[in-house]
Amino acid sequence: TISTIMSTDKEEAQHLIIIRHGDRWDYENPQAWKDHTSNRKGDPPLSALGLHQARETGNFLESYLQELDIQATDITWMSSPFLRCLQTSTEALNAMTTLQADYQIPILPEDGIFEWDGKGGAWHKDLPPKEERIHYFPRLLETTSTYQPLHVPTLPEPRSAFEGRCRATLDALHKRHTYKPKTALILVSHAACCASFAYLASNQTLQDITPAAPCSLYHLQRFENTPIWALDAHDAPSSKNGFSDHLAAIGSNTVPWNHFGDKSKHLGYTGPPTSRFAPASLQQELKAAAAAATTDSKEEL
Repeated sequence: TISTIMSTDKEEAQHLIIIRHGDRWDYENPQAWKDHTSNRKGDPPLSALGLHQARETGNFLESYLQELDIQATDITWMSSPFLRCLQTSTEALNAMTTLQADYQIPILPEDGIFEWDGKGGAWHKDLPPKEERIHYFPRLLETTSTYQPLHVPTLPEPRSAFEGRCRATLDALHKRHTYKPKTALILVSHAACCASFAYLASNQTLQDITPAAPCSLYHLQRFENTPIWALDAHDAPSSKNGFSDHLAAIGSNTVPWNHFGDKSKHLGYTGPPTSRFAPASLQQELKAAAAAATTDSKEEL
């Protein structure tokens, strides 16, 4: 179903859809990945489940975009240059055959939405040249030599600089892609970026953002040339705030993520306290508080 914030006049909306990559192979096979002799340990591929999730996402997006009356030529598709995001983008786009009957949507390699660092640049140094990616991801062919990223973060990137990087990328996106109705900007990125872009673009807080599950999506809209986009409440019916109902399985290895806080408390969880993805420790704490409040109320009576 259409997002609960969808305007009754679809002609006026511009769309921003943010998608996390699918399930990771290294999370499914941690020991095998650790023992592997690859010199690109920071750039793991999708698992079989992740590839399936990406195709499911493409199937969903095709019908969803058609419902929004969006044509293939009016879609700008940007992807993190990490392998798992390019695989997610490719599998999703390859599933959208009807929408692309007359036009193949290219993939734009966007540095501004790549993985946050926090490892002294260790993950990012494993990325191959974008020119090499062309041989495996032909949708990059027309864009790699000419596309200028919205923002190129400085590496190594301390975690303290991550939010600033997301803001800079969003500012650049707003300047380059001014409001145009019946168009869609699609970003395929990583959990931290998805949660950050969703709350920053909608001018909300992290507690308003459903944790980013594999191949979950956030659908934002705007109806004028403003940097602020509208996003469903996380608990709204058919909410497209971290939507994952199109997936047959989320899996248990690549977990839903919105954990920017102190890891010693509820695993650093910073998402909605009532989300189904909230840590068990937080859910138990909320139940205990509710039970105590009920007891106090009875005593007052």
